[in-house]
Amino acid sequence: MIVRNVLQRMEDEKSREILETIFIDVEDLTDELRFEYQHSPNYLTNPNAFSKTNDTGDWLMSCCPNHAETRPSFGISKEPPYHCNCFYCGYLGTVDRVIELALGLDDGEGLKMLLSTYLVEEKRLAIDVESIIDSGREPLRLPTVDESVLEGYLNSREKNPWVYDVAMGYMLNERKLSWRTLQTYQIGVDVDNNCITFPQRTRKGDLRFIQKRKVGNNYHGAKFINDGSPIKKDIVFGLHFIDKLKTTKDRIRRVRLCESPIDAMSNYEVGIAAVAINGRILFKNQVQALQAAGIDTIDLMLDNDDAGRQGTAEAVKRLNKAGFVVNVVQYANPLCKDANDLLRCGMLDRCPAINVSLLNGLV
Repeated sequence: MIVRNVLQRMEDEKSREILETIFIDVEDLTDELRFEYQHSPNYLTNPNAFSKTNDTGDWLMSCCPNHAETRPSFGISKEPPYHCNCFYCGYLGTVDRVIELALGLDDGEGLKMLLSTYLVEEKRLAIDVESIIDSGREPLRLPTVDESVLEGYLNSREKNPWVYDVAMGYMLNERKLSWRTLQTYQIGVDVDNNCITFPQRTRKGDLRFIQKRKVGNNYHGAKFINDGSPIKKDIVFGLHFIDKLKTTKDRIRRVRLCESPIDAMSNYEVGIAAVAINGRILFKNQVQALQAAGIDTIDLMLDNDDAGRQGTAEAVKRLNKAGFVVNVVQYANPLCKDANDLLRCGMLDRCPAINVSLLNGLV
């Protein structure tokens, strides 16, 4: 036990030394943690973690990931090495340890995620990020998933027909998506883990990671599992299709922006161009990707719940600032919670959109 404690202190000192050398946008980091945390099993008992942010100047406050609360008592220091302190439960640590605690990662993985995902720019001392995370990748080249992995999921019926048919039956019969749509978006099945797979590509079509969703609604643990690079704040599901058309006569300038891939595909079913941001938080890198794809008008269609409405309000501000024409889609049936619900009740193509570019008070 003594040896273990000594080793732990050495690791903590090494982490603090590294954190002293880098600059992290703490507000951006908290947004990312809030996004990641919603896929954690802990989310069900503590859904407010990393939400309700308040910038005090020296600290960015939010709700604590260690206990349920409605008022933010957990702070992340905006100065290296980014100490964290909950003024209610007394938790003390650095941000890398908070990441491990909140997302259920092993020791040392929090620092790796910071360096590979949340790092904004280097400050003070120059450090070799690639050697620290020891990934074996070429410098400045983001990792991708080999297309053969995706092919394996697309052809997994040969391995286990029963699991494959149940998963695809769920998409066809319960979600009301056609074979044409599933094939267009390359939806497959991980028969070993009983998951439906959604390829997540960059704007240029590189396969950054594969999102896996547990089949149906009767499952244990996290609903979503990601295989591949954790760097995903620039990923917009379905955007690579639109990017290919930006220099042609078929350029798509207007899209609906949804939360989930299933919602984007639901719009495709009724002939409406749509993309998904894989959650309710729209990141700056995703806004840049939308601009680069030639889009100038966004119809926001996040989920019809409190979280979705909060995400819509935040997205309106970010998109307005970036110069988009912004509309908010009005649900034709207020009892539907998302685009797929509207598809299943035959009302997805009957939803009007209200312009909020100059009328932010409507959201």
